[in-house]
Amino acid sequence: MSEQLVPVLLLLLLFLAALAAMVWGWRRRGRSQQHLPAPADRPLDQLGEGTAHGPVEAVYVDTVLAEQPLERVVAHGLGQRARAQVSLGDGGSWRIEREGTGDLTIPAGSLAEITSGPGMAGKFVGGDGLLILRWRLGDQLLDTGLRLQRRADHDLLLSWKEHA
Repeated sequence: MSEQLVPVLLLLLLFLAALAAMVWGWRRRGRSQQHLPAPADRPLDQLGEGTAHGPVEAVYVDTVLAEQPLERVVAHGLGQRARAQVSLGDGGSWRIEREGTGDLTIPAGSLAEITSGPGMAGKFVGGDGLLILRWRLGDQLLDTGLRLQRRADHDLLLSWKEHA
């Protein structure tokens, strides 16, 4: 029996060490990103906007550093995947209401680009399955990925910049 116990205990120790290293890395990344200001969390009507489209069902994939799809931003809960309701204001601001974590508002003046792509840290779907919002938080350019439940909503929101 002791011949089997030693390898099992070693494997358990290795697993716990790997888990501890992941937790340590996540916390370290969060501390290194604390210079980022907390994102806005104001409803569209407080920005003086009505709702142009939405809310629509989506999955908030995460937020990463712009053009670095594997560099997840963990500060302020921006790296947490969540089910979400996405609304677009008639002035171009975006409201993302996330389940289990803080809501997020991207003012129109902070939005740099609306595009789509195959994925980012946490979700790769291929093709142009993710709607990606490039926006500025403080002095940092970020990409936020959304996987919309309906393709028609994805296409409409993707083309919004052309209509505004």
